[in-house]
Amino acid sequence: MPLLRERIYTKNPFARQFLVSWISVLDAVPDIDMLIFLPEILDGLFRILGDPTMEIRKMCETVLGEFLRNIIRNPQKVDFAAMVNILIIHSQSSEELVQFTAIMWVKEFVSLAGRILLPFASGILAAVLPNLAHSDDDRRNICETAKAVNYSLMQLITLEDDREQPDGSESKEDLSLEITVQTQKPKDCEDIQLDLSPVVEVLTRTLDHESVHTRMAVLRWIYHLHIKIPNKIFCHVDVIFPKLLQTLSDQSNEVILLDLEVLAEISSSSAGLKEDRLRSVTVPSPIKDIVKQTPNMNNYFTKFMVSLLDIFSTDNTLLEDRGSFIIRQLCLLLNAEDIYRTLSEILQCHSNLRFACHMVQTLNTILLTSTELFELRFQLKELQTEESRSLFCCLYRSWCHSPVATVSLCFLTQNYEHACKLLQLFGDLEVTVDFLTEIDKLVQLIESPIFTYLRLQLLEPQQNRYLVKSLYGLLMLLPQSDAFHTLRHRLSCVPNIQFMPPMDNQKWIFLHKNKTGFMMEYKSQFK
Repeated sequence: MPLLRERIYTKNPFARQFLVSWISVLDAVPDIDMLIFLPEILDGLFRILGDPTMEIRKMCETVLGEFLRNIIRNPQKVDFAAMVNILIIHSQSSEELVQFTAIMWVKEFVSLAGRILLPFASGILAAVLPNLAHSDDDRRNICETAKAVNYSLMQLITLEDDREQPDGSESKEDLSLEITVQTQKPKDCEDIQLDLSPVVEVLTRTLDHESVHTRMAVLRWIYHLHIKIPNKIFCHVDVIFPKLLQTLSDQSNEVILLDLEVLAEISSSSAGLKEDRLRSVTVPSPIKDIVKQTPNMNNYFTKFMVSLLDIFSTDNTLLEDRGSFIIRQLCLLLNAEDIYRTLSEILQCHSNLRFACHMVQTLNTILLTSTELFELRFQLKELQTEESRSLFCCLYRSWCHSPVATVSLCFLTQNYEHACKLLQLFGDLEVTVDFLTEIDKLVQLIESPIFTYLRLQLLEPQQNRYLVKSLYGLLMLLPQSDAFHTLRHRLSCVPNIQFMPPMDNQKWIFLHKNKTGFMMEYKSQFK
C-alpha cells in the first residue's frame, strides 16, 4: 500500500494501467479488505478516471464500480467522512465521467452514512446545487443524480436539530468549505449537528447562479431550514434577508414566488419574536415611530415592507411589471389587512411624494380588482367593526396622496357624501393628462362587477343623493371621451325622482333618524 500511495498520482499511462490492474487484483483477494485502504487511493483513482486514454478510463471505472458495490454491501466497514471531501472535489470536475461518478458516490454515501455527513453539508451543496442546472440530454444523468443527493441531504435535517448546543449556545463558527477530514466515525449519530455558517454562506452565494433550477433549489433549502430549525437559522437571517430582497428582481416569476414564500415565513416566524432578535432589526426612526407592531408578526415584517417600497421606488420597471404580482401573492401568503395597513402607514411619511402617489394608485387598483383581496374589500365595504373603521382611516391618510384613489376608496366604503365634497375640491387642482387618466380608470371600475352594489344603489336616488351627485361630478370633470359617454349613459338610467313612488311613512321615520340632514331636504317635497 505505501508503494500504491506513492505511485497513484503518476501521469504515465502505462504506469496508471499497471496500478489499476494491481488494485483490481488486490481487491479480488479474499484476505485483503481494500475498503480499509480506499481513502488513501480514492483521490488518485478519480484522477486516473479522467485519463485521456479510453481503455484506462474503462478499467478505472470498473474498479471504482466494484468498490462502490462493496461499500453498499458492507457500509459498517467504511469511513465515509474520510472520503467525502475527495468526492466533493471531483464532483466539480469538467470531465463528465469523473463528475457523474463522483456525484453517484456522494448519492450512495448520503444514503448509507446519513447524519454522519451533516458536517460536510456545505461542501456537498456547493458541489450539487450548480449541477441542477444541467437540462441537456448529455448531462441529464448528472442532473438527476444531483437532485437525488439534494433531496436526501435535505431529509437529514429534522425538527430535533433546532435544539441548542450542550453549552447552551448556538454554533457561530465560520468554517470554510475546505472541511477537515474526519478520521473516525462518531459513535452516536444523533450528536452530530449541522453547522449553519458555511451552509448559509454557500446558499447565499449560489442564489446568484445563472440557472433558474439552481436558484429555486437554494430558496427551497432556505425555506426548509426555516421550517425545521427556525431558531438556529434566525441567527443568520441578517445575512440571508438582503439576498432574498435582491431576488425579488429576478427575471423568473417562479423564483420570485418562491422567494416571497421564504420572506413571508421569515416575517411571520415565531422565532423572530425573541427580545434580542426584535432589537436587532433596524427600521428608520420616522417609520418606526408611526408603524404599529403587527400581531403575530415579528419586526422583520415591517423591515420587509419598508425594503419592498424602497425597491419599488428605485426600480420603477419592477413596480410596473411585477408590483401587482408581488403584492397579490403576499396577500395570499400573509394577512392582506396587515400588509395594506403597514404599507399605508409607511407611505404616510414617505419622502418621495411622486412615488407615494404612484404606489397608492397601484395598491388601490389591486384592492379594487384582485380576487385575492375579496375579504378585505367586503370588510371595508361594510365598516361594521372597529377594526374595519380603523383600517379605513389608516388607508385614507395615505390614499390622500392620490385624489382619485381617495374618491374610489370612499365609493368602496360607501362614504358618498364625503366623496361628493372631495370632488367639489377637484376644481382647484391642476387637471393633467395623468389626472384624467385616473378618472377614466375609475369610471371603468364603476362599470366592473366590483361596484355592482353601487350601481344598484342608483335605483334609489332619493336615498343615495350624494352618490348620484358624485357621479355627475366625475362626469363634469371628464372631457367628452369614451369614459364620459359611458358614465353619461349610466346616469341616464337613474330613475327620475319625480316618478318614484311616495315613500312609506314608516320608512320615512327610519330614514329620518339615520340621515337627518338628507331627509329634511325631501320633507318639503312630500308635503
